[in-house]
Amino acid sequence: MPQSPHNEKAGKNLNWRGNAPVSDKFGDVYYSAEDGLEETRFVFLKGTGFPEACENGRDFVIAETGFGTGLNFLASWKAWTNSGAKGTLTFISVEGYPLTERALEEAHETFPEVADYAAELRKAWPAPAPGFHPRHFAEGKVRLILLFGDAAASFARLRAKVDAWYLDGFAPSKNPEMWSDALIEQIARLSKPGTRFATFTAAGFVRRALQERGFHVEKTPGYGRKRERLEGTFETQAAVATSEKNVPEWASLASTPTGRIAVIGMGIAGASIANALKRRGRDIVIIGGHGMPTASQVPAAILSPRFMLERNATSEFFTSAYTYSCWLPDYQKAWAPERGVTVLPKNENDSVRLNTVQELLDWDETWLAGAAESFHLCRGGSISSETALSHLIADIPRHEGVVTRLERNGGCWTLTLDTDETIEAEAVVLATGIGTPSLLGDIGCPELRPNRGQIEQILPPYPDNLPSPSLAYGGYVTAEVDGSRTIGSTFDRLSNIDESSFQTSDSDSARIIEQFEAITGLSRKDLTTGNSWAGVRATTPDHLPYAGPVANYSSAQERYASLAQDAKTRNLGKPDLVPGLYLLAGLGSKGYQYGPILGEYLAAQICDEPLPLPTDLIPPLHPL
Repeated sequence: MPQSPHNEKAGKNLNWRGNAPVSDKFGDVYYSAEDGLEETRFVFLKGTGFPEACENGRDFVIAETGFGTGLNFLASWKAWTNSGAKGTLTFISVEGYPLTERALEEAHETFPEVADYAAELRKAWPAPAPGFHPRHFAEGKVRLILLFGDAAASFARLRAKVDAWYLDGFAPSKNPEMWSDALIEQIARLSKPGTRFATFTAAGFVRRALQERGFHVEKTPGYGRKRERLEGTFETQAAVATSEKNVPEWASLASTPTGRIAVIGMGIAGASIANALKRRGRDIVIIGGHGMPTASQVPAAILSPRFMLERNATSEFFTSAYTYSCWLPDYQKAWAPERGVTVLPKNENDSVRLNTVQELLDWDETWLAGAAESFHLCRGGSISSETALSHLIADIPRHEGVVTRLERNGGCWTLTLDTDETIEAEAVVLATGIGTPSLLGDIGCPELRPNRGQIEQILPPYPDNLPSPSLAYGGYVTAEVDGSRTIGSTFDRLSNIDESSFQTSDSDSARIIEQFEAITGLSRKDLTTGNSWAGVRATTPDHLPYAGPVANYSSAQERYASLAQDAKTRNLGKPDLVPGLYLLAGLGSKGYQYGPILGEYLAAQICDEPLPLPTDLIPPLHPL
């Protein structure tokens, strides 16, 4: 179950020491009382040669130990913008005790020259849920990856190559974990020859730890009253003993850093990956899928996460995907006017679970309003699927035809449409849901299970005692979207798919309304019913989507058969990945919640960027 990092109350109000905010936990200031912004420029930007190092359109990656108020990020973003850099900036930062938006605002008021940047950061600020939280700004040219949790453990789950490090935890005497050998091992692992670092401290044990792990370290004049500080350069990987954990050899990833990319499928999966690739400046074309109605065409979607009582990579994924979609700029015009979701218990046992969930979440009132046996998710709600999809793929070239054949010739993919048109691309992303097996053919396809879902629309006037925001209770009721509300949904496994799979049934309508009546106390006669709608979702055996490269599935099953007896078996070799072919599918009933963050994740793979999700999610999300 996602909890506040370190199981302590997150988002405390700031205390102040003169002009500097102070951490209650560590009794140390977040930045210099003399001039925090100038300290950032002197120690970190100047100390790592930023933004001058971004010349010639270079994509630059900064990693930081201790996000705090975000001042270093804001200063770096502003400096990068003012430099006119042509590449991208990725800023990765860990924070064990995230502040609330209100505390951030209070701290940011001191620095009006970064006010516009700070306002954008606060709009994007996630709930204090452990895990990775990617965000993007400046039309995708500035990317922020927040790691909420223990520093060493969080960086151990990161896949990236860092150009510059800001070592900015609280003072070593106040917060020794931020200067531990375990953390510095990870800093070295994520560095490459030429990576620079800067820090405000000159502590001897910090200097020695960095030197022992391959850094050339120098003492330089400190800022303000500090006499000295450290900066330096990483010289060799040979001194690094720590390797990446959590990723077995079969879960290999691949990239296609240049060339045209064809995305097949115009549902939420296809729209999400196309949007993420477009933000990266890639040459994209998006093409109609498999010719069958998709679950993404449901009239309205509800954003309400699945909460688990365990804390693990999967539970973190659920909350990270939810908070990302709640913020997503491309969704902003799709939201129902009535924002929020009230989560109600399905039964008596579920009442106990919901009480436990809100205790463990410990989110502030801007994200969650608690009540006995229920709670209100203030930033969830309902969206118009049509509006969301149209904004995600706006200005992306598209073809409405159906792809009937997929062939690779001479390092390029040729797609043949039912219109006899052909499209060539260096890479292809299949976002084709239940139609994926027919396109993959002899390559083979990981298991995708068809599940039929039906919803009922209700029309105004609505009953006076039906709350206007969305409700979630196992089933759900959306807020009003595009002139109606939706009650859903059935979830029935199919053994095969035919035309009847997409036809509505009276018995399913009755099931949906009966559950609605049991939860709300209203009856069918209180409702003005509209249309019914049915579609087929693609799901996976473990209900986690597939997002990654496609491998020759038949040969992989043979190569890795021994893993069924012993999952720890190693040295079986890497899979035979199909060059330039990727899969994003199996989003089930949570497509509008999972799609955007998975599009970002897969785009980072394709473009060989720092991954915005932790490495222990690579195996469960991998198509093998």
